Amino acid sequence: MTLDLVKVIEALQQAVEESTTVARYREADLLALLEAFDDDEVLRRIEHAKTSWLLGVALERYFRRFPAPTVPATGYSCIATDGSIVASDRHGPLAYAVINIGFCVLQYGQTPEAQLGAEPTVLWREEDLWIVDGARRIPVSGTVLALRRAVMELEAGLGWIERVSRPVVVLLDGTLIPWGMEGQTTSVIQWAMASFKPALAAYREQRVPVAGVISYPGSRDIVNVLRVAACDYPLQGRVVDCDDCLLRVQRGEREQACLVVPNVTDRWLFGHCEIVRLAPGERTGCFRSRSTILRQLPEDDQIAFFYLHTGSEIARVELPLWVARDVSLLELVHAVVWDQCQRARGYPLALQEAHEQAVVHSQERAQLETVLEELYAAQGLVMERSAKERSKRVRLA
Repeated sequence: MTLDLVKVIEALQQAVEESTTVARYREADLLALLEAFDDDEVLRRIEHAKTSWLLGVALERYFRRFPAPTVPATGYSCIATDGSIVASDRHGPLAYAVINIGFCVLQYGQTPEAQLGAEPTVLWREEDLWIVDGARRIPVSGTVLALRRAVMELEAGLGWIERVSRPVVVLLDGTLIPWGMEGQTTSVIQWAMASFKPALAAYREQRVPVAGVISYPGSRDIVNVLRVAACDYPLQGRVVDCDDCLLRVQRGEREQACLVVPNVTDRWLFGHCEIVRLAPGERTGCFRSRSTILRQLPEDDQIAFFYLHTGSEIARVELPLWVARDVSLLELVHAVVWDQCQRARGYPLALQEAHEQAVVHSQERAQLETVLEELYAAQGLVMERSAKERSKRVRLA
């Protein structure tokens, strides 16, 4: 055994004890901050705040709660897509990737229907695997390949819209914010946006809401807003400036006023904090994301989000701004996601089924490798591997 489990477990035990102690110790301060929370004042602070934290900007009020609306009496359609990736080993003889997009289409009402399946796409041509940036070639792998998959999930949902009855909601597993673009070169961002932007716009043009459901989210956009609310800089006639504050703290000139806010997630806030805790089926208001990568999109297609108690957890639901601003469509998304969660123990049934269609099991991955060897053999070639790869397959000691 190469891993010292005793040391790892001791460290993890300390981490759990300290994190839960902090949350409990700060709860009284947090409740006092929430009771004094002033939406208008906080929004003014956010407008000029200098902070590296992501801050959710409320479209209405920060801590309103909305009960789940009922689904349309005539029924509804729910289209869910999810994707998985099989990437070739860089030590192998052929560079390729398989993107498998699973789908689940559920139609409720007078003519109930369900359709399940998956559509694989094999990327192997030069233009599929490389982005040309002048004299440079950037590989379509890792995060960049995940961006390609995200676009294909959006496009797959679009392909079903005209084949189902309305109203219809399209659900994706995970975020709608293309986080993978952050830190990328201009050429990669342009390459990704060339497909991502029209895919999102197509939903708006057809007036069909699309939403991404994030189970067990780790985001802190609203907790960070509370830090801005707790800051004492505005009381001194100054804008919130986290960098300046931290420098003064390091010099021993002050203490951080925002330390009254515990180091917790939005999920914890809306799941455990008495004043703002959601009941099953309830959602928060909508908040606009301030992710800088969204500036690449038209305003209507930039992403907003709300938190929803699914019956078993607090989930984050992301949707385009044009949907968040349309009360009827927003209520439709809320009703459909809640109804789907009730049918499947707290996570949308359609997304569960789409995931099952998309997943590529280890046996299938092994079969792909065997088939590739046979295809090379049919061409009279032996599939060569790197020395490192061979050493992993055959242990000498």
